[in-house]
Amino acid sequence: DRKQVAVAKDFIPTAIDSSSPTDDVDMLLSELNDTLQSPMDQAFHAKKATQSSSTTTIHPPVNPKTDDNHPKTRKSWAVTDCIPLTNSSDFHTLLPNPALTFPFELDDFQKQAILRLERSECVFLAAHTSAGKTVCAEYAIALAKKHCTRAIYTSPIKALSNQKYRDFRNKFGEDVGLITGDMQIGADGSCLIMTTEILRSMLYRGADLIRDIEWVIFDEVHYINDSERGVVWEEVIIMLPDYVNLIFLSATTPNTIEFSEWIGRTKRKPVHVIRTNYRPVPLSHHLWAGLKLHSIMEGKQGFKPSGYSEAAKALLPASARAAAENGGTGKGVKTCGKGGSASVKPSSVAAKPASGSRLSSWQAQGSKQDWISLTRFLEREGLMPTVCFSFSKKKCEELANMLRSLDLNTAAERNLVTSFAIQTVNRLSPVDSKLPQVLTTVEMVKRGIGVHHGGLLPILKEMVEILFSRNLIKILFATETFAMGVNMPARCVVFNAIRKHDGTQFRELQPGEYTQMAGRAGRRGLDKVGTVIICCFGDQPPPQVVLKNMLTGSSTKLQSQFRLTYTMILNLLRVEDMSVEG
Repeated sequence: DRKQVAVAKDFIPTAIDSSSPTDDVDMLLSELNDTLQSPMDQAFHAKKATQSSSTTTIHPPVNPKTDDNHPKTRKSWAVTDCIPLTNSSDFHTLLPNPALTFPFELDDFQKQAILRLERSECVFLAAHTSAGKTVCAEYAIALAKKHCTRAIYTSPIKALSNQKYRDFRNKFGEDVGLITGDMQIGADGSCLIMTTEILRSMLYRGADLIRDIEWVIFDEVHYINDSERGVVWEEVIIMLPDYVNLIFLSATTPNTIEFSEWIGRTKRKPVHVIRTNYRPVPLSHHLWAGLKLHSIMEGKQGFKPSGYSEAAKALLPASARAAAENGGTGKGVKTCGKGGSASVKPSSVAAKPASGSRLSSWQAQGSKQDWISLTRFLEREGLMPTVCFSFSKKKCEELANMLRSLDLNTAAERNLVTSFAIQTVNRLSPVDSKLPQVLTTVEMVKRGIGVHHGGLLPILKEMVEILFSRNLIKILFATETFAMGVNMPARCVVFNAIRKHDGTQFRELQPGEYTQMAGRAGRRGLDKVGTVIICCFGDQPPPQVVLKNMLTGSSTKLQSQFRLTYTMILNLLRVEDMSVEG
């Protein structure tokens, strides 16, 4: 018994502690939680505590019900609610300390996108070409710099990557990098510009920089419709980590909500859809027939059949045109010759097929004199700089060679172009600088004429882009890739043809493709209207049904091109955090 009392005395505290045992346990548990938390969780809780203690609430949620990300309670992953802004002061009140300021007043859709980005929310922005979607991308890059994270800007083509690298470098300084299959410049920058294929390969490799990404910007995301490369966008969206915020910039598409729904279900986070049909510079569409322009549509006023009829008359031969103007009826026009009289039907006059093919007469290509006349007209009417779209690399060079006798630059402009071209060529080796393509391109740009397609040397392509952006190339013959997001608007856009080969067959341009290219016409702040010209060098214009559908039809829907390949399965097996089943 004495021993038990002694042991009990050892467990009796010598002094009564003022704090209760439960407080000590709570303190130990909180220290343990702090130790086990990851740095990302600690930063999140610190940010949350700071926001709760702050007196000013920055743009509170519009609809609290949509904040519940549980798949069973959420009705829709695509959110179309707008943050109420009655005037410009509301925007500055909700955003007192912006990460980036702009020297101009933002449009409403740009303000909505920026407020969503400040809340670290995914955004799908659908707007016309040259409407100002890049503002959203620039603000995300500024947020990444502010938060000491990374922003990835992806593009479908190298030409767009090169142009955005120059633009972002001028705006954000040397903290911008470019990664392509050929080179790496500033790979440690907070903003990295690359094609979507490069980002996919980084995800497959498990590159270290993926951990630092806060924003991924998908520009020209409607390229997902491409039958060969569209699957790349879907793979990247699926494989990106959950903590990465996504921004999608696209032309106007009819099923934006449906696509955003898929993204939201895949990433288990809401996607805020911001759409606008606003076009800063309205477009005026014309047919070039009989050495004159014939208006067929002005802005959103609808197709004008009267302008189409005038163009059709202008393309008729002189005798048939005179009969049409005099209201000739029925059986045709009688023409006299040595052999007496013959009756010629107007319909048969315009039915001459293009030589060497089964194509209709409206698909005939213009001669050298036709193109010289058109170029002189554009110069005389002040419609330069002009982009002429042709759907063949060979045709682009042929059209540029037809204008060998023209010099569209002044003496001062010619000297400036010559010095810049010499500096560019000096970066090549002596052997390469004497290549026929180099000599031909340098000689053309001195006269204010340029060519831009995938067959050019990268350095020549970059030289042409820089000269065109500085208004030192007056007419540029380019393929469709030049319209894919390259922010180099012109005063006028000319279509050499409205048929293209899509890899399987020849077909007319779809409304979305035409809108993408025609949208390059009209420079914001410089032109009141953008002029679009469709060339008619045959005996009749394109069918009215084709033109009307191309100008007023709805854009192509975004369609999934996803397919599971053996390469994809093998690459996924190399990634630790992902599985083929998941």
